[in-house]
Amino acid sequence: MRLNAVDRAVLETLLPGGVSPVLSLGVLDTGFDEFLDDFRKLGAADLQRAFRIALLAAGWMAPLLVGRLPPLSRLSPADRERALTAMDGSEVAILRQLVRVLKTVVGLHYGAVPAVRRTIGYHS
Repeated sequence: MRLNAVDRAVLETLLPGGVSPVLSLGVLDTGFDEFLDDFRKLGAADLQRAFRIALLAAGWMAPLLVGRLPPLSRLSPADRERALTAMDGSEVAILRQLVRVLKTVVGLHYGAVPAVRRTIGYHS
């Protein structure tokens, strides 16, 4: 799965780097592209499909929820966050569920990153 600029904007907005001095890695700083290659080969087909749909919705529909023109990548970081927050709190259940899919897939990867695990005190 190839990430385009809009997909990268969605992911960077969900889990940006440099937010915390303790855990400064964002999702795009942690080898997410390689994870996606494995996810494409090994992940459940329904989850892969839902993830692609979620990226598309977040990138192209979320800006409309805050009165901005898509795609998400053209917005300021603050507006990107407002757009994804609006999608997460939408009255439309499928939009809220798609945000959960994004968070799930990102979390599966991020929680497995050794540097992240060490930082939060989880040693395997």
